[in-house]
Amino acid sequence: MTASYERIKTAYLLLDDGDNNFLKQYDLTLAQFYALSWLHESPQNMSQLSDNMLCDPSNITRVAAILERKGLITRQRNEQDRRAVDLKLTPAGERLYREAVQAHEAYTRRRMAVLTAVEQETLTALLDKLIAGLRRELQNQASGA
Repeated sequence: MTASYERIKTAYLLLDDGDNNFLKQYDLTLAQFYALSWLHESPQNMSQLSDNMLCDPSNITRVAAILERKGLITRQRNEQDRRAVDLKLTPAGERLYREAVQAHEAYTRRRMAVLTAVEQETLTALLDKLIAGLRRELQNQASGA
């Protein structure tokens, strides 16, 4: 593996571990936090949330069940398509998400402060370029190109 790949992987693991530890104070896992984030943007069905979170539908089913038990979301069969299950934040879910996201943004700013503003801009530009290339590769694989 290349040194760059190893560094990106290590940074991802450190960010992920830090986020998971940070979110424990809100009794949330990272997957639950991301689900709340997507549902904060707009109500979605299970399939949409699975696509947005780039994860298996069975994982979304598990995450949604936990969030529903916590009173943070509602799950309801779609009236037009009885196979689809719609997900929506409850008022408690909205309050918790707003509190957690505000604290998480401050936590993230502190963590990223090891880089200067210029370094952060450079890193962002390089990662944007890498992400675009990785997306193209996945699209090509999906289309059989």
